[in-house]
Amino acid sequence: MTLDHLVKAAAPEPPLTFKCLGHTKRDDGLVGHYHLEVTDIRSGKTAKISVEPKHLASARSMKRILLDRCMFYKAPRAEHDQMLLKILDPSAEAIQK
Repeated sequence: MTLDHLVKAAAPEPPLTFKCLGHTKRDDGLVGHYHLEVTDIRSGKTAKISVEPKHLASARSMKRILLDRCMFYKAPRAEHDQMLLKILDPSAEAIQK
């Protein structure tokens, strides 16, 4: 077992889970908003949010958006990018493993 595998095995589950419910398109055909369901696994609280792609891509923006809903989101950039990959392209997670 490599050190990377040991670190991943010892890492706790993230306190928030994300599920993409869909998206809406703008008039020009690009994605206008992603619709997400965010669940705090500690409290069981669930929030449905609509987020512009530029805000979804930013860990800092997501932290602010979720704090407005009394949910604490603390993820390093790499962890945030993995969350995005997981919810927007579920097939990519299987490829990386």
